[in-house]
Amino acid sequence: MTGPETVPSGERCPARAYSHSTAQLFRFSAVSWNAHRIHYDEPYAISEGFAGPVVQSTLHGEMLARHALDWAGPDARLRAVSWRNRATAVAGEPLVWRASVREAAPGDDGLRLCLDAAIEKADGTPCAVGTVELVRPA
Repeated sequence: MTGPETVPSGERCPARAYSHSTAQLFRFSAVSWNAHRIHYDEPYAISEGFAGPVVQSTLHGEMLARHALDWAGPDARLRAVSWRNRATAVAGEPLVWRASVREAAPGDDGLRLCLDAAIEKADGTPCAVGTVELVRPA
């Protein structure tokens, strides 16, 4: 990885593959006060037409930010994250975080990075697309 202090615009971040377990969806529902059963009750989610418990839209946003911060390094700070949900994902489904550097510019507080980021299904269908803005201290 090129160090974030020398990141060129257009650089692609290494992709990160992951999936969410039903237990993780249940826990995220609890901490986000989301009581909708489609996120943790598999039979109910199936009865509603889904293949399993549905990944929360806000969890997609959290993963966009989490993977960006992991990429940028331990001292990086989140400035902003914004995204649009495009498709539904379910527990156990393979997902991939992808991002590229839109802009990297020095600021008073360090290197400011803006990433174009997405969460995609294994077939490339985007579940969420957006931007993540970070600062890596000097």
